[in-house]
Amino acid sequence: MNNKTRILLFTLITVLPPLAYLNSLENTFVYDDYVTITNNHFIREWRYLSAFFNQKYFVISGELTYRPIVTLSYFLEYALWQLKPWGYHLTNIIIHTLNVYLVYCMAYRLFYNRQSAFISSIIFSIHPLFTEAVNAVSYREDLLSATFLLTAFLFFLKSNRNAGRRDFIICYAFSLCAYLFALLSKEMAIVLPFLILAYDLILQKGISLNTHNTPGWHYLNQKTSLFASLARDRGSVIDYPSLIPPLARGDTGGGKKPFQEKRFLQGNAIMRLVTRYTGYLVVSVFYLYLRFSLFHNPGESSEFPGNSIFANGIMMTKALGYYFKLLFIPIPLNADYVVPLTYSPADASFIVSVIVVILVVVLSVKLCLLSRIWTFSILWFFITLLPVMNIIPIINIMAERYLYIPGIGFILLLGSIFTQKTFVNKCLLNVSGNILNRRVFCIASITIICLLLTWGTMSRNRIWFNEFTFSTETIRRSPGSFRMYNDLGYYYYHHNGFIDAAIQAFRDSIRVRYNQPKAHCNLGAAYSLKGLDNEAIEELKIATRLRNEYPEAHNNLGLLYKRNGMPDKAVNEYIEALKTSPYYADAHCNLGSALIDQGRLDEALSELEKAVKIRKNFVLAHYNIAVVYYKKGQMNEAYNKLLEACQLDPLSADVHISLGVLYLNHFHDNKKALEHIQKALRLNPKHRQAEEMKKVINKLTSAEGKP
Repeated sequence: MNNKTRILLFTLITVLPPLAYLNSLENTFVYDDYVTITNNHFIREWRYLSAFFNQKYFVISGELTYRPIVTLSYFLEYALWQLKPWGYHLTNIIIHTLNVYLVYCMAYRLFYNRQSAFISSIIFSIHPLFTEAVNAVSYREDLLSATFLLTAFLFFLKSNRNAGRRDFIICYAFSLCAYLFALLSKEMAIVLPFLILAYDLILQKGISLNTHNTPGWHYLNQKTSLFASLARDRGSVIDYPSLIPPLARGDTGGGKKPFQEKRFLQGNAIMRLVTRYTGYLVVSVFYLYLRFSLFHNPGESSEFPGNSIFANGIMMTKALGYYFKLLFIPIPLNADYVVPLTYSPADASFIVSVIVVILVVVLSVKLCLLSRIWTFSILWFFITLLPVMNIIPIINIMAERYLYIPGIGFILLLGSIFTQKTFVNKCLLNVSGNILNRRVFCIASITIICLLLTWGTMSRNRIWFNEFTFSTETIRRSPGSFRMYNDLGYYYYHHNGFIDAAIQAFRDSIRVRYNQPKAHCNLGAAYSLKGLDNEAIEELKIATRLRNEYPEAHNNLGLLYKRNGMPDKAVNEYIEALKTSPYYADAHCNLGSALIDQGRLDEALSELEKAVKIRKNFVLAHYNIAVVYYKKGQMNEAYNKLLEACQLDPLSADVHISLGVLYLNHFHDNKKALEHIQKALRLNPKHRQAEEMKKVINKLTSAEGKP
């Protein structure tokens, strides 16, 4: 392959992923982005980076598990883009493009065939199945984990080839560091040592080329060569030796040996094993200690569906069957797959899934008998899928993003199959003409496939445009998705003020699944906004009964009690909210406001200062501190706090009213008092004190007109 062709391939690999995802730059924040980005005030202040090293991490990140690399990326992005969604989507596209290049590098290291590597990477770059991982900002962990996992594997391959102690140590150290970063992005990267072991057993014929004289490795070489004998004995259509990748034969096809004669990993087999795997074992144990001891989240789910291992097995079999279907036919795609809880093995969908799984396993075994590359690709898929098969209970039973890393194995398999001469010849039996015509036919076929995949990806990107398009489409695919009804209600509540539509959506969510506190809490908030306080209080009480440690529900109850003249109950609810969420700035602020009403000014000031310490730009907390100072007769302190609040939010009518009152009654500056009160009225003509402001303005205006 000449340099021009290589440049063309590299250009296509670099350009196609951004083109396929270009229209995603118009998308807004959706799904869990509101928790991790929009409503997460902690990522806006660098001082909270210290929380990465203690239990505060789960408060600031919105994550259920310890994934600091992902959270760090949000800190960096907020510094760059603030809350501009296109910046976050651009970052995801860049990471995905990098992953495409890493897939190409890994495929080439395995195949030593640029055509196979190119096809694999291109299919990976534009396959619609991976759109969830790229479009969902809050699920970036799959992208980052793939980046570091592939990097670690590539450095492992490089350390496996390099001569000399120094080069080996450098590559091996980089591999271990990348492995740790992959784990700190998402825990499913724990499978890397098993991928390395599979590589050694399947593609290496032992640990090195110098194993034929080493006791203990003769059987391993015989074992890996068993694939070739089985393939020949079964009379395979495909000639196995032509499929053995150059990496396994010790020949790159270009006269270069991928293994050096002198290597650092020499000596007996046991020492090589120790040197090779100890580092990965140490990193794995270190991470598991972090994950399940130092940074274990008590709120993490730990139950199987229906509290039944048997039911879990049935559900995961159905999920596995559907995963296989999505790999081959990626339509329809869905952001929230609802796998019905089933206890009976006679369930029709379970039986169909079992048949699909058996067929895929049989096909996989047949492919494994034909090629080591195919064996490794298939093992890559199954090994990397294990962490998301609910062996350790996870919240979401099934999701497309779970296939982002396992799908690489499937893509490697396709890339290898599509470039095999036997496969190509079979496909071209009816294509007459010379080699040029057949080549044109192959290129045209691959181009059509790529165009179809790109169209599918771009169409899917539009579904993620905003919460409305996303939720309605998902509900259409999964009418039993209580989460999507809840998210649709959230969209109506916050974006368009369609309170009746929001209430209906929250009711639908509760209808689908009653025992979910979030929907009850949101329905209570919607009732409150409509003035239905009794109904709101009832829904919020249900939410707290379903989940006692629910700070948002307790906080909202406190607001309603305060509004209905029950300050003692309000204070109790705020305290309950802070018991489980001590860094909940809104609850501190609301508690301070309730304490002001009770005349407990010193306690109120303490709570309000905590709110400001947690969130420096919390305008309402600054304003309430000014109120405390005003009530205590400390006018200068109140004035300074109001100025600070005005700088943070110059469009706050309440702040301008208070400044006007201070200028009028304390500083006796009628001109500035008039200026602030007029501005407050312009900002909010329907303010509850609008009539009083008009009277003051008329009085001050008439006073100015007097000689």
